[in-house]
Amino acid sequence: MIKKRLLFLLLMPLTLAVSATNLCALQLEGVVLSEKGPVVDAEVTAYPDYTSLVKQENGFHSTPGDKPGQYRITLPEGKYYVVASGTDGDTALYGYHGLNPIRMNVEYRWVPLIALAKEKAYCESGFQGIGGQILYKGKPVASSSVSVYSLEEEPFRGMGLLTNTVPEDGSFWFDLDPGKYVIIARKRNSGGAIGPIKKGDLLCYYSNNPIQVLPAQSCMVDVSCYPRDDLDAFLAKDAEDPRGKKQEKRRLASLREMDETDSTRQIGGISETPAVISGRVTDLTGLPMSNLYISAYPADTVPLFHMYVLRLKTEYLTRTNDKGFFRLELGNGPFYLVARERLGDAPIAGEYYGIYEGNPNHSIVLKPNEIKTGVHIIAEPIMP
Repeated sequence: MIKKRLLFLLLMPLTLAVSATNLCALQLEGVVLSEKGPVVDAEVTAYPDYTSLVKQENGFHSTPGDKPGQYRITLPEGKYYVVASGTDGDTALYGYHGLNPIRMNVEYRWVPLIALAKEKAYCESGFQGIGGQILYKGKPVASSSVSVYSLEEEPFRGMGLLTNTVPEDGSFWFDLDPGKYVIIARKRNSGGAIGPIKKGDLLCYYSNNPIQVLPAQSCMVDVSCYPRDDLDAFLAKDAEDPRGKKQEKRRLASLREMDETDSTRQIGGISETPAVISGRVTDLTGLPMSNLYISAYPADTVPLFHMYVLRLKTEYLTRTNDKGFFRLELGNGPFYLVARERLGDAPIAGEYYGIYEGNPNHSIVLKPNEIKTGVHIIAEPIMP
């Protein structure tokens, strides 16, 4: 009897350790899809941070699921960058989930991944920077917004270092200092360059991010897109449809209700009630200017407005409504407030553009938690 009690006491810590491990073990499952359907040889890896993803270390690797293209990974609670790899004949495929990093804080989550052809960057001597095309199924994605981020801007939300509106041919270009950069584009069906990515909107992540820019070197890339939560639009007509009897149950465990933005704005690293500025944009005759971007650029380090300010990073963005009104939440301090049709670079000929004219240096100052109303900006077309 004594031996049995001793054995029980010896085994109890091991049992408790196993139980604790099982309590922390969360299940991530899903399917990897190309336009043709499930990617049979797909492998999925979950990395705890973007640096680990780039170095391909510290990852949790998948095992095959029940059906072709399906995967499963057991993970401890945390946030993960989830990526997929596979092949379609001789073509290497790569998938990056548009909501990365994905928070694992429930027992079971179903996360499908879209895998697209892996593209190379073509770099050569020339103008220093990164350019290329934004493509969906091989066609240019006009009116999308493309952003460039430094590695320090993980998880790559908002406007990044620079954001440009993509023209009809899908092309873009960024003048950049030497360094490593991440390129991400988004096409919102609402027409905006800001706000959450919704069903049917396009997510576009360059498959060989980050891109290294060397002195006096230009790199050209193709950035391919896929639609969020819209398999009917993405799959080819003759593709194998992966949806089955468990579809509704899996959707309940998916990320369909989540978006890229956090629910609480952090200002200066502290959760605060932001200052608010509101007003209206009109033309010279007083007619309302709808659907213009309103951007606020911190002016504390730039005492006088110059056009290069428009190339600086800002997280403060909104758009005017159909009556020209806008409302924008900000931190405190001085800001340059700009209204325009496009984002990134200087305004082009014919573009409606305006800046706050309330004082000689065009800045507007907000105190902590202040609500400032009645701001008026006049937008005029830029002369050729």
